[in-house]
Amino acid sequence: MSFTNAQKETFDLLRGVNLDVEKGKITALVGGNGTGKTTLFNIISGFEKDYTGDVVFEGNNFNHIPAHRISLMGIGRLFQDGQLLSGLTLMENMKLASDDKTGEMPFSSLLWRKRSKAAEAVKEQQAKDILVRIFGEGNKYLNMLNQDASAFSYGEQRILSLARLLMGGDRLLLLDEPTSGVNPVYIDTIEQIIREMVVEGLTVLLIEHNMHFVRRVADICAYLDDGIIAKLGPTAEVLDDKNVRNSYLGL
Repeated sequence: MSFTNAQKETFDLLRGVNLDVEKGKITALVGGNGTGKTTLFNIISGFEKDYTGDVVFEGNNFNHIPAHRISLMGIGRLFQDGQLLSGLTLMENMKLASDDKTGEMPFSSLLWRKRSKAAEAVKEQQAKDILVRIFGEGNKYLNMLNQDASAFSYGEQRILSLARLLMGGDRLLLLDEPTSGVNPVYIDTIEQIIREMVVEGLTVLLIEHNMHFVRRVADICAYLDDGIIAKLGPTAEVLDDKNVRNSYLGL
């Protein structure tokens, strides 16, 4: 895949990338800084439009589809700086991620107030159920649903942003550096949430620089180098490969 920047300069940052993401598995995309991992995520999720190549999801070609449409077609994403939306409560953040948009248009809310209220109640219960599944019965977040996003630490916002993705009815999740900047105390919870996603029937593709985490959580590992997938296979096999260790891990 090549792409063109705002200055109309063409780059082959991704050249001949061919990656099949296995359904129901956790695949880690690893590689050095500047190798195009986030660019690949931007292409898949519709934020990068000037490229050549094909993006196919569930048999459908997603080439050059706007990001807002892709987000409604079964692909969700956690960004590198993904946190809760400031100025909204935890519950409002959770409900905003729902794939049921009933009640979000003011005019329709007035016309179908009863239906909107029922839909809101369903979303609220779904949010509570997700928090219970991940954090257990009686967890503190159930008592903080009306707290503003600013009431939570960075690490808490990160894990709650991950949990929020379970509201969306997505089938493929792109997770960009889920453990980045997170206190180690939250990393086990992040792993738990990602595994919960797979139990829910989702497929996960993640970018991650924490190799200990990759070894623990990923079923499959794809090593991106020099614009291509240079190695693909079971995680331990890829990370223990001599060429990968020399060129990426420096071992």
